[in-house]
Amino acid sequence: MPGAIYDISVPISNQLPCWPGDPSVQVERPLDLQNGDPVTVSFLKMGSHTGTHVDAFSHFKPDGKSLDEMDLSPYIGKALVVEIEDPEKITLGELQRNPSFLDLRKAERVLFKTGNSRSNWHTQPFNEHFCHLNPHAADFLVELGVKLVGVDYLSVEGFHAKTLYGEDAPTHHRLLEAGVYIVEGLNLNGVKPGWYDMICLPLKLKDGDGAPARVVLRDTHL
Repeated sequence: MPGAIYDISVPISNQLPCWPGDPSVQVERPLDLQNGDPVTVSFLKMGSHTGTHVDAFSHFKPDGKSLDEMDLSPYIGKALVVEIEDPEKITLGELQRNPSFLDLRKAERVLFKTGNSRSNWHTQPFNEHFCHLNPHAADFLVELGVKLVGVDYLSVEGFHAKTLYGEDAPTHHRLLEAGVYIVEGLNLNGVKPGWYDMICLPLKLKDGDGAPARVVLRDTHL
């Protein structure tokens, strides 16, 4: 429906899977109306790369801008949702064959919908074999002039990237060194491929290497 709003963020809860080694989510209620307290107040403890979140350039680059220093404009504007069929990787070959290829060449913001969204990843235990962005496909996106890449799992990077590609975090480095913004942990289940208006607003953490974000799409289909 034209004008429909899609919340493509995942709920933050104690059950949300986290990247191995990152802080787990802890949501507690030190004050609760149900317990006779005058108000309900929650206590939150979580890592900066929890659930739906953005990566700052300082996440991998020692001299990179922190989140509070980064321009917000790449997070807001027209975005193209591209559906990927390969269950393991977003590859250069599939991008070149994809029905959205012509639109992809015009896009500044690209969000990838994969089997991760179709499996409702945020309700499942951490999956080491999630569909991720191949570094060669990342190079292609950089060549096209894409300014923002969004993925529907906790990282653009494959969990076994060093084994698969012989480098540590090659996809992150290719994107961040080219100035491409990264949004991770999306849920695109129920969102059709095509163009949308996107608003992504991360928490403004001083010196932040990343932060949880609320991301929404507005349908522009006629």
